Amino acid sequence: MMKRLKNGDKCKHEIKSAEHFRDELPAIVNELVASCSKGGCFDHVSAEPIPYRESIIDILRRLALILYPGYFIRTRLDSTNLEYYLGQQIVGLYEVLSEQIILAIRHDCIRQNLSCVHCEPLGHKLALEFLQKLPQLREMLAKDIRAALDGDPAAKSYDEIIFSYPGIWAITVYRIAHELYHQKIPLMPRIMTEY
Repeated sequence: MMKRLKNGDKCKHEIKSAEHFRDELPAIVNELVASCSKGGCFDHVSAEPIPYRESIIDILRRLALILYPGYFIRTRLDSTNLEYYLGQQIVGLYEVLSEQIILAIRHDCIRQNLSCVHCEPLGHKLALEFLQKLPQLREMLAKDIRAALDGDPAAKSYDEIIFSYPGIWAITVYRIAHELYHQKIPLMPRIMTEY
């Protein structure tokens, strides 16, 4: 007959029996570290940090909140809070955007052994220049949305197109990336268009 363990004893027994699996982890880590120093595999060790993919995606989401105000939030926007809302969104976007642009420029500069372009002030300047183009970008996207409604007999409304047409999201991303590309910002446009 099997001896009955108290619940606490059973858990301690399971934890103890699993420890030998964890003991194997340092060997795996050592092999991975060795593979980085051998060459032949790709890593980004001892290099300047590159733009963070999740932050680039966050930038796209933040831009959608600005370019299509009221469409992708749960709260109501009206003339009373629109300026406050857009102000908050722009300030938050500026912080993330300038940080990622700085990383992209600095990475490119160091990787290609270019002369210093003062990455930080340049990144802030380029972020501001990009944000200044948002009104024109909104106008272009409005034309794209109108064209989608005019060209699709099944489409019922602009809301339907903005909310549910993946093509409009793709156009939005490509128009954003195109602006960044024209500003000669490295890496970020490509990360965006591959998202």
